[in-house]
Amino acid sequence: MLKNKKKKINKYLNIINHTTMKKLFLILIFSFPFFIYSQNLSFETKDSLNGKPKHKIVFGGFVNTIFNYDFVGLDSKYPALNIASVPVGNHLKDPYMNFDAFQTRLRFNSSHQTKLGEVKLYVEGDFQSGTGAFRLRHALISVGRFDFGQTWSNLADGDCWPNMTDYDGPPTGIWPRPTMIRYHIIKGKKHSLALSAEGPILDYQVHINLDSVVSTSNQDVPDFILRYRFTTDKFHIQLGGVYRNIKYLNSLDSSFHYESGYGVAASGVFSLGRDKMYIQYSIGKGISRYLVGYEGRQWDAVATGNHDIELLPVQGGFFGFDHYWTKSKKFSSTVVLGYTNVVNDVFKNRDDFMLGYWGLVNLYWYPIDNMAVALEYAHAYRKNTWSKEGQAGRIQFLVQYSF
Repeated sequence: MLKNKKKKINKYLNIINHTTMKKLFLILIFSFPFFIYSQNLSFETKDSLNGKPKHKIVFGGFVNTIFNYDFVGLDSKYPALNIASVPVGNHLKDPYMNFDAFQTRLRFNSSHQTKLGEVKLYVEGDFQSGTGAFRLRHALISVGRFDFGQTWSNLADGDCWPNMTDYDGPPTGIWPRPTMIRYHIIKGKKHSLALSAEGPILDYQVHINLDSVVSTSNQDVPDFILRYRFTTDKFHIQLGGVYRNIKYLNSLDSSFHYESGYGVAASGVFSLGRDKMYIQYSIGKGISRYLVGYEGRQWDAVATGNHDIELLPVQGGFFGFDHYWTKSKKFSSTVVLGYTNVVNDVFKNRDDFMLGYWGLVNLYWYPIDNMAVALEYAHAYRKNTWSKEGQAGRIQFLVQYSF
Protein backbone atom coordinates (compact mmCIF):
# COMPACT_ATOMS: atom_id res chain seq x y z
CA MET A 1 0.00 0.00 0.00
CA LEU A 2 2.82 2.38 0.96
CA LYS A 3 4.69 1.56 -2.27
CA ASN A 4 1.60 2.43 -4.35
CA LYS A 5 1.28 5.80 -2.61
CA LYS A 6 4.96 6.54 -3.25
CA LYS A 7 4.53 5.63 -6.92
CA LYS A 8 1.54 7.98 -7.25
CA ILE A 9 3.44 10.86 -5.54
CA ASN A 10 6.46 10.34 -7.83
CA LYS A 11 4.16 10.26 -10.85
CA TYR A 12 2.63 13.62 -9.91
CA LEU A 13 6.06 15.11 -9.19
CA ASN A 14 7.30 14.03 -12.62
CA ILE A 15 4.26 15.64 -14.25
CA ILE A 16 4.91 18.91 -12.43
CA ASN A 17 8.63 18.85 -13.26
CA HIS A 18 7.87 18.42 -16.97
CA THR A 19 5.05 20.99 -17.09
CA THR A 20 6.01 24.14 -18.94
CA MET A 21 5.43 27.61 -17.43
CA LYS A 22 2.81 28.24 -20.09
CA LYS A 23 0.76 25.19 -19.11
CA LEU A 24 1.06 26.03 -15.42
CA PHE A 25 -0.12 29.58 -16.09
CA LEU A 26 -3.16 28.30 -18.00
CA ILE A 27 -4.04 25.88 -15.19
CA LEU A 28 -3.89 28.69 -12.64
CA ILE A 29 -6.04 30.97 -14.77
CA PHE A 30 -8.78 28.44 -15.43
CA SER A 31 -8.85 27.29 -11.82
CA PHE A 32 -9.10 30.87 -10.52
CA PRO A 33 -12.75 32.03 -10.11
CA PHE A 34 -12.23 35.28 -12.05
CA PHE A 35 -12.42 36.27 -15.70
CA ILE A 36 -9.52 38.50 -16.77
CA TYR A 37 -9.93 41.38 -19.22
CA SER A 38 -6.43 42.54 -20.15
CA GLN A 39 -7.55 45.84 -21.69
CA ASN A 40 -8.41 47.29 -18.26
CA LEU A 41 -6.88 44.77 -15.85
CA SER A 42 -10.26 43.86 -14.38
CA PHE A 43 -11.53 40.69 -12.77
CA GLU A 44 -15.12 39.47 -12.37
CA THR A 45 -16.63 36.49 -10.60
CA LYS A 46 -18.88 34.08 -12.46
CA ASP A 47 -21.66 34.31 -9.88
CA SER A 48 -23.98 37.31 -9.89
CA LEU A 49 -26.43 39.20 -7.71
CA ASN A 50 -29.00 41.79 -8.79
CA GLY A 51 -27.95 41.25 -12.40
CA LYS A 52 -24.31 42.24 -11.72
CA PRO A 53 -21.15 40.21 -11.06
CA LYS A 54 -21.02 39.52 -7.33
CA HIS A 55 -17.41 40.73 -7.16
CA LYS A 56 -15.48 42.92 -9.57
CA ILE A 57 -11.92 44.15 -9.12
CA VAL A 58 -10.04 46.68 -11.28
CA PHE A 59 -6.32 47.49 -11.12
CA GLY A 60 -4.71 50.58 -12.63
CA GLY A 61 -2.24 53.40 -12.18
CA PHE A 62 0.65 54.98 -14.01
CA VAL A 63 4.43 55.16 -14.09
CA ASN A 64 5.53 58.77 -13.76
CA THR A 65 9.06 60.09 -14.27
CA ILE A 66 9.96 63.73 -13.51
CA PHE A 67 13.09 65.67 -14.43
CA ASN A 68 13.21 69.18 -12.99
CA TYR A 69 15.59 72.12 -12.82
CA ASP A 70 15.07 74.56 -9.96
CA PHE A 71 16.59 77.99 -10.59
CA VAL A 72 16.74 78.91 -6.88
CA GLY A 73 17.21 75.53 -5.24
CA LEU A 74 14.27 75.53 -2.83
CA ASP A 75 12.65 72.22 -1.88
CA SER A 76 14.36 70.91 -4.98
CA LYS A 77 13.69 67.25 -4.21
CA TYR A 78 9.97 67.92 -3.84
CA PRO A 79 8.13 67.82 -7.19
CA ALA A 80 6.22 71.08 -6.61
CA LEU A 81 7.08 74.77 -6.58
CA ASN A 82 5.78 75.72 -3.14
CA ILE A 83 5.17 79.46 -2.93
CA ALA A 84 5.56 79.53 0.86
CA SER A 85 9.18 78.37 0.48
CA VAL A 86 10.27 81.15 -1.87
CA PRO A 87 13.12 83.06 -0.14
CA VAL A 88 12.89 86.86 0.04
CA GLY A 89 15.49 89.65 0.05
CA ASN A 90 19.15 88.86 -0.57
CA HIS A 91 19.69 85.12 -0.58
CA LEU A 92 21.99 82.55 -2.09
CA LYS A 93 20.72 81.01 -5.30
CA ASP A 94 21.81 77.41 -5.58
CA PRO A 95 20.17 75.85 -8.68
CA TYR A 96 19.40 72.16 -8.44
CA MET A 97 18.51 69.38 -10.85
CA ASN A 98 16.49 66.40 -9.66
CA PHE A 99 15.29 63.18 -11.33
CA ASP A 100 12.78 60.85 -9.70
CA ALA A 101 9.87 58.48 -10.31
CA PHE A 102 8.26 58.72 -6.87
CA GLN A 103 4.95 59.98 -8.30
CA THR A 104 4.32 56.55 -9.82
CA ARG A 105 0.85 55.59 -8.65
CA LEU A 106 -1.04 52.32 -8.11
CA ARG A 107 -4.84 52.06 -7.85
CA PHE A 108 -7.25 49.33 -6.85
CA ASN A 109 -11.03 49.59 -6.83
CA SER A 110 -13.69 46.97 -6.48
CA SER A 111 -17.46 46.57 -6.26
CA HIS A 112 -19.28 43.87 -4.31
CA GLN A 113 -22.99 43.01 -4.49
CA THR A 114 -24.24 42.28 -0.96
CA LYS A 115 -27.43 42.17 1.11
CA LEU A 116 -26.73 45.79 2.08
CA GLY A 117 -26.53 46.72 -1.60
CA GLU A 118 -23.40 47.56 -3.54
CA VAL A 119 -20.20 48.01 -1.51
CA LYS A 120 -17.38 49.88 -3.25
CA LEU A 121 -13.72 49.97 -2.22
CA TYR A 122 -10.99 52.30 -3.47
CA VAL A 123 -7.30 52.18 -2.56
CA GLU A 124 -4.56 54.33 -4.08
CA GLY A 125 -0.95 55.03 -3.22
CA ASP A 126 2.26 56.45 -4.58
CA PHE A 127 5.93 56.56 -3.57
CA GLN A 128 6.15 60.29 -2.78
CA SER A 129 7.21 59.66 0.82
CA GLY A 130 10.68 61.21 0.58
CA THR A 131 12.38 57.81 0.76
CA GLY A 132 10.62 56.03 -2.10
CA ALA A 133 8.53 53.91 0.28
CA PHE A 134 4.95 53.22 -0.71
CA ARG A 135 2.55 55.82 0.74
CA LEU A 136 -1.21 55.54 1.16
CA ARG A 137 -3.22 58.30 -0.54
CA HIS A 138 -6.79 56.96 -0.55
CA ALA A 139 -8.54 54.12 1.30
CA LEU A 140 -12.31 54.40 1.02
CA ILE A 141 -15.37 52.23 1.69
CA SER A 142 -18.64 53.37 0.10
CA VAL A 143 -21.93 51.79 1.17
CA GLY A 144 -25.19 53.31 -0.02
CA ARG A 145 -25.08 57.01 0.87
CA PHE A 146 -22.12 56.66 3.27
CA ASP A 147 -18.36 56.95 2.73
CA PHE A 148 -15.84 55.80 5.34
CA GLY A 149 -12.08 56.23 5.09
CA GLN A 150 -9.35 58.50 3.77
CA THR A 151 -9.88 60.50 0.60
CA TRP A 152 -10.14 64.07 -0.70
CA SER A 153 -11.79 66.39 1.79
CA ASN A 154 -15.47 67.05 1.20
CA LEU A 155 -14.43 70.69 0.70
CA ALA A 156 -12.26 69.72 -2.30
CA ASP A 157 -13.37 69.65 -5.92
CA GLY A 158 -11.59 66.62 -7.37
CA ASP A 159 -12.33 67.63 -10.96
CA CYS A 160 -11.04 71.20 -10.64
CA TRP A 161 -7.48 70.26 -11.54
CA PRO A 162 -5.92 71.73 -14.71
CA ASN A 163 -3.58 69.50 -16.74
CA MET A 164 -0.36 70.17 -14.81
CA THR A 165 2.98 68.48 -14.13
CA ASP A 166 3.54 70.34 -10.85
CA TYR A 167 2.64 67.97 -8.01
CA ASP A 168 0.73 70.46 -5.82
CA GLY A 169 -0.51 73.01 -8.32
CA PRO A 170 -1.73 76.44 -7.16
CA PRO A 171 -1.04 77.06 -3.43
CA THR A 172 -4.72 77.67 -2.65
CA GLY A 173 -5.79 74.36 -4.16
CA ILE A 174 -7.84 72.38 -1.61
CA TRP A 175 -6.23 68.93 -1.58
CA PRO A 176 -6.04 67.45 1.95
CA ARG A 177 -6.91 63.78 2.33
CA PRO A 178 -8.33 63.36 5.86
CA THR A 179 -10.06 60.30 7.24
CA MET A 180 -13.80 60.98 7.35
CA ILE A 181 -17.38 59.86 7.66
CA ARG A 182 -19.47 61.35 4.86
CA TYR A 183 -23.19 61.16 4.20
CA HIS A 184 -24.63 61.99 0.76
CA ILE A 185 -27.91 63.79 1.53
CA ILE A 186 -28.67 64.20 -2.18
CA LYS A 187 -26.99 61.93 -4.69
CA GLY A 188 -28.39 62.76 -8.12
CA LYS A 189 -26.97 63.26 -11.60
CA LYS A 190 -27.47 67.04 -11.50
CA HIS A 191 -27.65 67.87 -7.82
CA SER A 192 -25.57 66.49 -4.98
CA LEU A 193 -25.30 67.52 -1.34
CA ALA A 194 -22.93 65.89 1.16
CA LEU A 195 -22.13 66.39 4.84
CA SER A 196 -18.91 65.11 6.40
CA ALA A 197 -17.16 64.88 9.76
CA GLU A 198 -13.41 64.89 9.08
CA GLY A 199 -10.44 64.14 11.30
CA PRO A 200 -9.05 67.34 12.92
CA ILE A 201 -5.39 68.19 12.31
CA LEU A 202 -3.18 70.10 14.78
CA ASP A 203 -1.73 72.84 12.55
CA TYR A 204 -1.18 76.00 14.60
CA GLN A 205 1.75 77.47 16.50
CA VAL A 206 2.46 79.19 19.82
CA HIS A 207 5.43 81.38 20.71
CA ILE A 208 6.89 80.87 24.19
CA ASN A 209 8.62 84.27 24.07
CA LEU A 210 5.29 85.92 23.27
CA ASP A 211 3.03 83.92 25.54
CA SER A 212 4.33 81.12 27.74
CA VAL A 213 0.85 80.40 29.09
CA VAL A 214 -0.74 79.17 25.86
CA SER A 215 0.22 75.78 24.49
CA THR A 216 -1.10 73.40 21.86
CA SER A 217 -3.53 70.66 22.79
CA ASN A 218 -5.00 67.46 21.38
CA GLN A 219 -7.87 68.16 19.02
CA ASP A 220 -11.12 66.41 19.99
CA VAL A 221 -13.79 67.90 17.70
CA PRO A 222 -14.01 66.91 14.01
CA ASP A 223 -14.18 69.43 11.19
CA PHE A 224 -17.70 69.65 9.73
CA ILE A 225 -18.11 70.31 6.00
CA LEU A 226 -21.21 70.77 3.87
CA ARG A 227 -20.78 70.70 0.10
CA TYR A 228 -23.25 71.26 -2.76
CA ARG A 229 -22.60 70.53 -6.46
CA PHE A 230 -24.60 71.19 -9.61
CA THR A 231 -23.61 69.27 -12.75
CA THR A 232 -24.60 69.49 -16.42
CA ASP A 233 -23.08 68.11 -19.62
CA LYS A 234 -21.15 71.36 -20.19
CA PHE A 235 -20.08 72.43 -16.71
CA HIS A 236 -20.28 71.91 -12.99
CA ILE A 237 -20.17 74.36 -10.08
CA GLN A 238 -19.47 73.53 -6.45
CA LEU A 239 -19.86 75.42 -3.18
CA GLY A 240 -18.64 74.18 0.19
CA GLY A 241 -18.35 75.44 3.75
CA VAL A 242 -16.22 74.24 6.68
CA TYR A 243 -16.59 74.79 10.43
CA ARG A 244 -13.78 73.95 12.87
CA ASN A 245 -13.21 74.02 16.65
CA ILE A 246 -9.50 74.58 17.32
CA LYS A 247 -8.55 73.65 20.87
CA TYR A 248 -5.71 75.07 23.00
CA LEU A 249 -4.53 74.87 26.63
CA ASN A 250 -4.18 77.69 29.17
CA SER A 251 -1.49 76.35 31.52
CA LEU A 252 -2.25 78.89 34.27
CA ASP A 253 -5.39 77.07 35.33
CA SER A 254 -5.04 73.94 33.16
CA SER A 255 -8.20 74.88 31.27
CA PHE A 256 -9.00 74.04 27.68
CA HIS A 257 -10.48 76.57 25.27
CA TYR A 258 -11.78 76.54 21.69
CA GLU A 259 -11.68 79.02 18.83
CA SER A 260 -14.08 78.65 15.91
CA GLY A 261 -12.60 78.46 12.42
CA TYR A 262 -14.67 78.70 9.28
CA GLY A 263 -14.40 79.16 5.54
CA VAL A 264 -16.04 78.72 2.17
CA ALA A 265 -14.78 77.46 -1.18
CA ALA A 266 -16.32 77.89 -4.63
CA SER A 267 -15.16 76.17 -7.81
CA GLY A 268 -16.25 75.32 -11.31
CA VAL A 269 -15.14 73.49 -14.45
CA PHE A 270 -16.49 74.57 -17.84
CA SER A 271 -16.20 72.68 -21.14
CA LEU A 272 -15.55 74.98 -24.12
CA GLY A 273 -15.58 72.66 -27.10
CA ARG A 274 -12.53 70.47 -26.66
CA ASP A 275 -11.01 72.94 -24.16
CA LYS A 276 -11.67 73.39 -20.43
CA MET A 277 -11.67 76.30 -18.00
CA TYR A 278 -11.14 75.94 -14.24
CA ILE A 279 -11.93 78.46 -11.49
CA GLN A 280 -11.54 78.15 -7.72
CA TYR A 281 -11.67 80.63 -4.81
CA SER A 282 -11.56 80.13 -1.04
CA ILE A 283 -11.67 82.43 1.99
CA GLY A 284 -11.84 81.94 5.74
CA LYS A 285 -10.15 82.00 9.14
CA GLY A 286 -8.17 79.10 10.57
CA ILE A 287 -8.42 77.00 7.40
CA SER A 288 -4.82 77.19 6.12
CA ARG A 289 -4.41 73.44 6.68
CA TYR A 290 -6.92 72.88 3.87
CA LEU A 291 -4.79 74.75 1.31
CA VAL A 292 -2.04 72.67 -0.28
CA GLY A 293 0.58 75.43 -0.13
CA TYR A 294 0.24 75.91 3.62
CA GLU A 295 -0.61 72.50 5.04
CA GLY A 296 1.82 71.56 7.82
CA ARG A 297 3.18 75.11 8.23
CA GLN A 298 1.19 75.88 11.41
CA TRP A 299 -0.62 78.89 9.98
CA ASP A 300 -4.13 78.15 11.25
CA ALA A 301 -3.60 80.28 14.38
CA VAL A 302 -1.01 82.08 16.53
CA ALA A 303 -0.81 83.09 20.20
CA THR A 304 -1.78 86.73 20.81
CA GLY A 305 0.11 87.45 24.04
CA ASN A 306 -3.17 87.71 25.99
CA HIS A 307 -3.31 84.03 26.99
CA ASP A 308 -5.36 83.05 23.95
CA ILE A 309 -4.93 82.38 20.23
CA GLU A 310 -6.15 84.15 17.12
CA LEU A 311 -7.07 82.38 13.89
CA LEU A 312 -5.37 83.74 10.79
CA PRO A 313 -7.43 84.97 7.81
CA VAL A 314 -6.54 83.44 4.44
CA GLN A 315 -7.90 83.83 0.94
CA GLY A 316 -6.93 83.05 -2.62
CA GLY A 317 -7.85 81.32 -5.81
CA PHE A 318 -6.74 80.35 -9.29
CA PHE A 319 -7.77 80.31 -12.91
CA GLY A 320 -6.74 77.55 -15.31
CA PHE A 321 -7.29 76.87 -19.01
CA ASP A 322 -6.60 73.67 -20.98
CA HIS A 323 -6.30 74.08 -24.75
CA TYR A 324 -5.96 71.26 -27.31
CA TRP A 325 -4.09 72.43 -30.39
CA THR A 326 -5.46 69.76 -32.76
CA LYS A 327 -8.70 67.84 -33.19
CA SER A 328 -6.83 64.60 -32.58
CA LYS A 329 -5.81 65.97 -29.15
CA LYS A 330 -2.19 65.00 -29.70
CA PHE A 331 -0.97 68.32 -28.31
CA SER A 332 -2.30 70.46 -25.49
CA SER A 333 -1.22 73.43 -23.38
CA THR A 334 -2.33 74.67 -19.98
CA VAL A 335 -2.03 78.09 -18.39
CA VAL A 336 -2.66 78.55 -14.64
CA LEU A 337 -2.62 81.79 -12.65
CA GLY A 338 -3.13 81.97 -8.88
CA TYR A 339 -3.29 84.56 -6.09
CA THR A 340 -3.06 84.09 -2.32
CA ASN A 341 -2.95 86.16 0.86
CA VAL A 342 -2.40 85.16 4.51
CA VAL A 343 -2.71 87.90 7.15
CA ASN A 344 -0.72 87.70 10.39
CA ASP A 345 -0.93 91.00 12.25
CA VAL A 346 -0.39 89.39 15.65
CA PHE A 347 3.17 88.11 15.59
CA LYS A 348 5.13 89.33 12.59
CA ASN A 349 7.97 87.01 11.77
CA ARG A 350 10.19 87.87 8.83
CA ASP A 351 9.54 84.46 7.29
CA ASP A 352 5.77 84.71 7.52
CA PHE A 353 3.94 84.66 4.22
CA MET A 354 1.82 87.65 3.31
CA LEU A 355 1.05 87.94 -0.39
CA GLY A 356 1.87 85.86 -3.43
CA TYR A 357 1.25 85.02 -7.07
CA TRP A 358 1.83 81.68 -8.76
CA GLY A 359 1.56 80.49 -12.35
CA LEU A 360 2.64 77.98 -14.96
CA VAL A 361 2.52 77.23 -18.67
CA ASN A 362 3.18 73.89 -20.35
CA LEU A 363 3.05 71.82 -23.52
CA TYR A 364 1.81 68.21 -23.51
CA TRP A 365 2.31 65.66 -26.29
CA TYR A 366 0.44 62.35 -26.45
CA PRO A 367 2.41 60.17 -28.93
CA ILE A 368 0.34 57.04 -28.26
CA ASP A 369 -2.68 56.10 -26.18
CA ASN A 370 -2.08 56.34 -22.42
CA MET A 371 1.29 58.07 -22.79
CA ALA A 372 2.12 61.74 -22.09
CA VAL A 373 5.31 63.76 -22.57
CA ALA A 374 5.33 67.28 -21.15
CA LEU A 375 7.51 70.35 -20.69
CA GLU A 376 6.41 72.89 -18.08
CA TYR A 377 7.61 76.12 -16.51
CA ALA A 378 6.27 77.28 -13.12
CA HIS A 379 6.94 80.61 -11.42
CA ALA A 380 6.15 82.01 -7.95
CA TYR A 381 6.37 85.46 -6.35
CA ARG A 382 6.15 86.08 -2.58
CA LYS A 383 6.12 89.12 -0.30
CA ASN A 384 6.53 88.61 3.46
CA THR A 385 5.09 90.57 6.38
CA TRP A 386 8.12 92.91 6.30
CA SER A 387 7.38 93.67 2.62
CA LYS A 388 10.49 91.88 1.40
CA GLU A 389 10.05 90.14 -1.95
CA GLY A 390 11.34 87.02 -3.65
CA GLN A 391 10.80 84.98 -6.81
CA ALA A 392 11.51 81.42 -7.90
CA GLY A 393 11.12 79.37 -11.07
CA ARG A 394 11.27 75.74 -12.10
CA ILE A 395 11.35 73.78 -15.35
CA GLN A 396 9.87 70.28 -15.29
CA PHE A 397 9.93 67.51 -17.89
CA LEU A 398 7.54 64.58 -17.57
CA VAL A 399 7.13 61.18 -19.19
CA GLN A 400 4.09 59.21 -18.01
CA TYR A 401 2.37 56.00 -19.05
CA SER A 402 -1.01 54.98 -17.64
CA PHE A 403 -2.41 51.46 -17.39
